[in-house]
Amino acid sequence: MKRTLLGIVVAALLAGTVFGQSLQDNQYYRRMVELKRQSEAAFEEGDYPEAKRLAEEAQSYKEQSDQWIATQLTAYRARAALVRVKDRLADASMVNAQVNFPEEYAEGTALYNQAYSEFYDDEDYPASLATSNRALEILSVVRYIPSEGGRLPAFYQVRLLPGNTDCLWNIAGYDFIYGDPWAWKLLYEANRDKLPEEANPDLILPEMILTIPAREGESRSGTWVNGEIR
Repeated sequence: MKRTLLGIVVAALLAGTVFGQSLQDNQYYRRMVELKRQSEAAFEEGDYPEAKRLAEEAQSYKEQSDQWIATQLTAYRARAALVRVKDRLADASMVNAQVNFPEEYAEGTALYNQAYSEFYDDEDYPASLATSNRALEILSVVRYIPSEGGRLPAFYQVRLLPGNTDCLWNIAGYDFIYGDPWAWKLLYEANRDKLPEEANPDLILPEMILTIPAREGESRSGTWVNGEIR
């Protein structure tokens, strides 16, 4: 009876070491698999005490693998959040947030730097993720504020922004252009003869001056350069 109960315990421990395959290619998981194999072999041979010991050790490595996976997932989310903050700051710069939202822009920048340090210097991924989320919340109020009575630009100077290269899709989506990235084809048709490769709408160069066709009801004048209409 005792050996039967011990066999049931071992079987339960072995079953508990089976879990999803995501991110399982790590040293803890591989060790767990090997111990599980050894435990199963001992179980088949009737050496229940050894099988139980090996199964318990396998369970310990499973828990370490789970923790490693959780850390990697948090690191992934923290890294993605950092990229979102960087892109949001670049977008904010496009709408002249340094002037129109100076406190939010400054705080968002400071939080980005803090989150960057927490991620890469301290490897404190939960803290970095939380800091990036605070930065995104603060920067969420930043928006385009039309100048000169709502004036819209007739031309746009392409910018080289760190981590956020201009493209027709992004440009069309800016509030002061069309506020609709799907309108990129309007920009392409109006500027295809200016492109380095006329048949390639994905290739535009910094400092190019793009024509912004006015849509029905719009009045456009001036050139958008670094956050100002000139």
